[in-house]
Amino acid sequence: MTTISPPELPAALSRVHEIVTHWATHTPQAPAVSDSQQALNYEQFAGAIERAAEALRRRDVRPGDRIAIVTENNVTAAVLMFAAQRLEAWPAIINARVGAHEIEALEACAAARLTLYALDGSQAVEKLVAARANAEPFMDAHIGALRVTATVASDPEPVHADPANQVALLLFTSGTTGRPKAVMLSHAGLMQLGAVLAVSRRTTPKDSYNGVAPLSHIMGQSNLMCALSCGASVQLMPRLEVPSLAQAIARGDITHLSFVPTVYARLIEYATTNKLALQPNRLRYISSGGAPLDPLLKECVETLLGVPLVNGYGMTECAPGARTRPEIKSPADSIGWPEDGVEARIVASEGSDCPSGEIGELWLRSATRMLGYYRNPEETAAALRPEGWFATGDLVRRLADGQIAIVGRKKEMIIRSGFNVYPAEVEAALNRLPQIVQSGVVGRPTNDGNEEVIAFVQLRPGESADAAALLEQLRPLIAPYKRPQHLIILDALPLVSTGKIWKAKLVEMARALA
Repeated sequence: MTTISPPELPAALSRVHEIVTHWATHTPQAPAVSDSQQALNYEQFAGAIERAAEALRRRDVRPGDRIAIVTENNVTAAVLMFAAQRLEAWPAIINARVGAHEIEALEACAAARLTLYALDGSQAVEKLVAARANAEPFMDAHIGALRVTATVASDPEPVHADPANQVALLLFTSGTTGRPKAVMLSHAGLMQLGAVLAVSRRTTPKDSYNGVAPLSHIMGQSNLMCALSCGASVQLMPRLEVPSLAQAIARGDITHLSFVPTVYARLIEYATTNKLALQPNRLRYISSGGAPLDPLLKECVETLLGVPLVNGYGMTECAPGARTRPEIKSPADSIGWPEDGVEARIVASEGSDCPSGEIGELWLRSATRMLGYYRNPEETAAALRPEGWFATGDLVRRLADGQIAIVGRKKEMIIRSGFNVYPAEVEAALNRLPQIVQSGVVGRPTNDGNEEVIAFVQLRPGESADAAALLEQLRPLIAPYKRPQHLIILDALPLVSTGKIWKAKLVEMARALA
């Protein structure tokens, strides 16, 4: 396969927004970002960023301030993010669908000086604004309908000239207690993220990404940074609209896809139900990430779209991490090899490196690693290790050819009768059953100090089965101690905004079982 090298950005760039300025100078008319409401070329994109930055400056936004941006996935979100960075402020993007109470917790986590609400095309944001009396019109940014909260007292953070030390973005994730953590990503880290992915994904200036993954999530940021790093374009989608996605693929509007597995599953379901052919198309590179990739789903995606499906791995705190290669057939549990510029260790509980084939925790080291969790030194110390390593919390093993195979999350591991049960392994077995489209497995403590394996499954459209029959089919696929003690069939598994299965909700449901 011929590898096409993306164009290189000037080494002198030290801030993320300067990427847009670069392309506005060199390819001003090239498409940059679009959504259902508007489409901007690079010249227009750069102009919108400057106007928004000036509006924020008049709103007394200072370098080092944290600016919360409540939005669904749209052009306005991208403009406001870069505008805040233009002022050396720290944008913190919040998905509008998380709800008012959680938004308040995220604002407090970031110690936000003010909060911007982007209303265009978003009923979710309109409902939030209606319930928030102090959100007033913000009309002078000229980038759509906005509301802004009154400025609150907060201390600005220091500004660092070194792009490796200056925070460019806050993204939120949850700790073991469920309280939010604000991941601090640097300008240098985001630019490196885009540069690495542009090479891995073989992106060119003529390419176009579908942007279903929200900008409040690292997958959405990865798609945006990858496209912008080489002057390509991103079609942002506020929420997953499968018919629109399928039509865009069939028309040849999109060359690159990067989704969580559930998005691909819904695309297959839609195409099958409507007898829709999605070949020929212009897709050159498609990848999956954010959750285990089922081998049957991988096969169905490749049949539908005619392109190898790559399995990628990364975390908000350190992305990209690893990926498979489209020209090599990898095992279903493989996340491939470390990305360029990424070092990987597989570490035993006492801190030594595991021999090949043995299970340990994956540690990563790269220039894209987070600076830490904002105002959370305890969680930062728990995740960042000496010499620049980040402890992912994922359990893996190294295969003979150097690929890394995922076993499961360290904190999700279930101890059943003294044996370690990894939910991902049980889910992979369940997903092999023809009636099941997806599954989620969690542990539940028992009175004797043991743990039960609890499985939640969603059936494929038109399929019917009872729990007992499914458990009987599962018997030959996994060892007895790994088999679920309870299997619950749901109409649909609960999902978070990115499309990943909401494991915390499953744990809550498991503990409520009789």
